[in-house]
Amino acid sequence: MKNIILGIILTTNVFPAITHASPVNTLYKKAIGNIVDNPQCNEQEFLLETPHKISDDEDDIQQHSTKFTHDVFVTFSKDTNTKGFNIDISAFPAPKTLNEQLSAFCVISAFQAAIDPSKTTNEYMKLSQKMYSSASKSKNGRDEYQSKNYEHIVHLDKGTDKPTLTFQFYPQGYELPR
Repeated sequence: MKNIILGIILTTNVFPAITHASPVNTLYKKAIGNIVDNPQCNEQEFLLETPHKISDDEDDIQQHSTKFTHDVFVTFSKDTNTKGFNIDISAFPAPKTLNEQLSAFCVISAFQAAIDPSKTTNEYMKLSQKMYSSASKSKNGRDEYQSKNYEHIVHLDKGTDKPTLTFQFYPQGYELPR
């Protein structure tokens, strides 16, 4: 029943706004489709806010952001001079319970599969959980995975009472702004 309700909500509220699709909205639509298609994820509750622009039209890097839950945020960056997107997904505070982790990893793996379809959403779900586990055990709170076209990085800020979990995906060879 939840799937039917989610489908109705997406059809009436989200997808019509995406029909005049910018690359960001197309990517967002793919990620939503990956969530809906994943049996582990389609029972989770998400906010489904259409991405909004946070940069000026004249900027070389176009940025949009949205949130999927009250603590899972997604920022899309598209450099006009490069191919592909930079995606930052932050969970604040870092998920502790299995339910919190599932919601976060559903969003993370959905975007990974949307930008880099070399793996399925379920394969990315397992990879993200493994990377998170590795980052939480490492001294620097970081782990990396490299696919053919994308860098996948996780960072867990362990130096605070409420750590932030951040996953970043960006095209191979792209240098992140400092």
